[in-house]
Amino acid sequence: MPASLPRQPTVTSPLRSRKPRRRWFPAMGIAMAMLLGTASHPSLAQDALTGDQIRSLITGNTLQGNFMANQLTMVFYADGVVRGAVGLTGSDSGTWEIEGDNYCNEWVTYFSGVRRCYQWIPQGKGYLLKNVDKYRARNIQGQIKQGKPKGY
Repeated sequence: MPASLPRQPTVTSPLRSRKPRRRWFPAMGIAMAMLLGTASHPSLAQDALTGDQIRSLITGNTLQGNFMANQLTMVFYADGVVRGAVGLTGSDSGTWEIEGDNYCNEWVTYFSGVRRCYQWIPQGKGYLLKNVDKYRARNIQGQIKQGKPKGY
């Protein structure tokens, strides 16, 4: 019969001698924040304007806001023409239309003339235009002003 190996002495650290505590407070806090967050902020899609609401809001009016940290102006004409300017890059024009519950535009030069579509989501006194097409352009934020500014 083989001799048994000598036992290794056990070193016990004061930190290891305690039973591990269950730290449920952080997990509980995260769970509560998630629960409250979803209860008080329904999904953006539920808050988005309908196509008819968008058309009524923008026709003959101006969106003034920000896009990529630049000042943005977009003027929506009743005939489906949109004119605007972003920062100091000059102005552009194009067309706009409502497709389902989305606003879509196609500029002559902005975005290389590629059609972009957005949901309009009320946000305080203004709106968030959330891009919903496959290109995923950055969102636009702004407020609607009645009529059009001088020069448009």
